[in-house]
Amino acid sequence: MPDNKELVNMLRAVIQEELKPINERLDRVEQGQQETNKRLTPIEAAVNDLKAINRRSHKEAFSQLNAIWDDVKRIENRLDVQEKKSIR
Repeated sequence: MPDNKELVNMLRAVIQEELKPINERLDRVEQGQQETNKRLTPIEAAVNDLKAINRRSHKEAFSQLNAIWDDVKRIENRLDVQEKKSIR
């Protein structure tokens, strides 16, 4: 009968053999994850660039919108002045 050390070694060998397909599959999953991460890196950079462009565009649009509203206010004030002059 095998001693404890031999039983431990036999059990270890059986467990390693049973785990071999799982480890191989895990290696493939990890490799796929690395490849996915490599492909995501440029996509993330592009998204960040688009966000920055979007922020700049919004700032420019709101700046222009504020300028338009200022023009509208000036025109409205001028109309008010003209109306008051025409009433007199």
